[in-house]
Amino acid sequence: MDFIELKYGCNPHQKPSRIYVDSGKLPIEVLNGTPGYINFLDALNGYQLVKELKEATGIAAAASFKHVSPAGAAVGLPLYDTLKRIYFCSDIEGLND
Repeated sequence: MDFIELKYGCNPHQKPSRIYVDSGKLPIEVLNGTPGYINFLDALNGYQLVKELKEATGIAAAASFKHVSPAGAAVGLPLYDTLKRIYFCSDIEGLND
């Protein structure tokens, strides 16, 4: 059995929970920190939103969730020259190529 132990259930006062599969490997990997249950729900919801945005628009997308509610979403569009100057990135080679 492959599993990831979470730092707690839904709330800090709850005992730890696990995400697991009975056989094989989990299709996810924690790169940094110790996630909680809500962190995984946010990640899975974010993945679904990004997937649907990409399917609907054909453009790379990003999403942010906070406590299982969408906090933001965006699609990757080229920056106009004015915006590049405003964001101090007009000198970055290969930007928006």
